[in-house]
Amino acid sequence: MSDEFKIYLNSKIGKRNKNLEVLASFFESNELQILKEKSISIVGTNGKTSSAFYLNEIFTKNDISSVLFTSPHLVDVNERIKINNEIISDEKISLYMDDLKQFESENNIELAYFETLFLTSCKLFLESKADYFIVEAGIGGLYDTTSILNVDTVCITNVNYDHMDLLGESLEEIFYQKIQISDNPKRIIFGDPNLYEVHKTYVHDRFDLTDKDIYLNDLESQNKMNLNFGTALKIFESIITNFDEDKTSTVESYPKVPGRFEEVSKNPIKIIDGAHNSSSFETLVSFIEENHTTGDFDIYIGMKKGKNIIEFMNKIFTKKFNQIYLIKNNSFFEQTKTSDFENYFNANGLTYKVATIGDFYTSKNPSILTGSLYLVGKYKKEYS
Repeated sequence: MSDEFKIYLNSKIGKRNKNLEVLASFFESNELQILKEKSISIVGTNGKTSSAFYLNEIFTKNDISSVLFTSPHLVDVNERIKINNEIISDEKISLYMDDLKQFESENNIELAYFETLFLTSCKLFLESKADYFIVEAGIGGLYDTTSILNVDTVCITNVNYDHMDLLGESLEEIFYQKIQISDNPKRIIFGDPNLYEVHKTYVHDRFDLTDKDIYLNDLESQNKMNLNFGTALKIFESIITNFDEDKTSTVESYPKVPGRFEEVSKNPIKIIDGAHNSSSFETLVSFIEENHTTGDFDIYIGMKKGKNIIEFMNKIFTKKFNQIYLIKNNSFFEQTKTSDFENYFNANGLTYKVATIGDFYTSKNPSILTGSLYLVGKYKKEYS
């Protein structure tokens, strides 16, 4: 990207998304209508990125053009936007800087990092005239930046405890926040069929939808990657009526999602995964236990500030890993300090060691690196 845009974008790191009321005015009314009809919003606690990734791959295999917007990136910010399954160029990502600056000036606001990239991705979609725009929500739904699209197609992958300070203390509250990513969707896809059964009455009271407008992921599997693929396939089937089933195939025929259950070494076995809450960690463990015993592994943990350390560590200690390492302070963006873990370890009479990301890389033992996508991204940037 241009040096000017890099400086402009980096100046927004750490800024909060707080401009929801004016963001829609960045677009003309006809542009908002196109975005509403052609966008697919993917919300949920876990599996958003994977479901979006697979949907984009399915579109590509079926010769359907698309733009994909996901977050966070692992190594390079350009990863957040793909046009027809190609990561955008430095030139493309910088294309609307002057428009963004003018918008800020006219509205007396400062866009946040996520807002800046989201608005850029919308403009790139409109410019590309692609068939569909796949949009992974940030946090929640009702007050999420991406809610300005007010899309016709909503997918909710699942709901669990995360970002409770923003979304509510109960699963019911969190669901209500997420499902309201759109005021009047024409169809909703549920990655978890049980989620629909629990909230069926609310969904039909809140939205003008019939049973035919609801699509449930009916793929049964203990493997969450298979379930995320099933969710993507159900989205695809809900909007594309005629397609070649041989082209959709199974999850094994598609690339793996970067940073999710990713094996970076086979001897010794080493896995990196961005699990950052208890439910996503359980998914990681299920993946490992398909072929291994967790007690054979060392685990290296680094978490982003604001995450529920106690709940995450409770899950870890039930699995009896060989050795627990906490990643050294200041190793990645907005990292929780190791001292924040001390009360938990002391209260439970447990011990840990401090290690660097490089220690994970050089270790001769079977190992897992987890706790944050930012941590995984730092590893990939330095050692992949």
